[in-house]
Amino acid sequence: MRALIVLTHSECKKLIAKGLAKHPEVQYAKENGRIFVSRGSTTAYVLEELTGEPFRKQHYVAGQMTGDKKNLYRYGGLKPEKRLKEVVLEKGVKKEIENLQDELKKFEPGDIIFKGGNTLGTDGVAGVYMAHPEGGTIGSILPHAIARGISIIVPISLSRSVDDSIWELSQILGSKTIDPEFCMGLPIGIMPIPGEVFTELEAFDVLYPDINVFHIGSGGVGDGEGSLHFFLVGEEADVKRAYAEIVELITSEEPYIPDVD
Repeated sequence: MRALIVLTHSECKKLIAKGLAKHPEVQYAKENGRIFVSRGSTTAYVLEELTGEPFRKQHYVAGQMTGDKKNLYRYGGLKPEKRLKEVVLEKGVKKEIENLQDELKKFEPGDIIFKGGNTLGTDGVAGVYMAHPEGGTIGSILPHAIARGISIIVPISLSRSVDDSIWELSQILGSKTIDPEFCMGLPIGIMPIPGEVFTELEAFDVLYPDINVFHIGSGGVGDGEGSLHFFLVGEEADVKRAYAEIVELITSEEPYIPDVD
């Protein structure tokens, strides 16, 4: 049997979060170890799925890409006073953290760090935009993770795909290389993230392992802007179950509307 599914960007985030909640390594870390969920629109969905507690996801972000036509301020950030504190789950128990460096010193192999990405390259590597001159959150995370063997998982939509290598792009960008008068928002650099990339396709694999799923197209108009289009192939019972569950996701999930005030 074959089916076609169209998901908006918000629905894609929810699908990715549902897939990660069923990820075997994530389930192990949730039950036995620590999980750090960094700020970001997609990681906010992951945190909500892991805790089962709805919250203002629009406030669990720092930098964000918006659509301010008047000021052409497309890349900016949520006001610091509105940002929710970042969260660590310790054996499934949610804890707001005050000092990220102190928390990361407690992490051991088997624990997990979630860090969302802004861009996904042809090399299969995800990257994160950096407006902070010292690298921001990713600058704090990487030394701990790489030196001690802590897993980084990067939840990121296929809509973030670009036709270049992220490693190559990281060498030509930089906040000091961009004239602020000719920049729609904050000048940035890009940091490649050496972690496990987890897109909609990985989510489908975890949730529906007996179905073949293909990303066949992207885009749309109106409410369909930024949508992704997927083609499902498999046994009738498997496809029907997947289709019904995706319909439930679509009808129950509210669009993500950023806070830009």
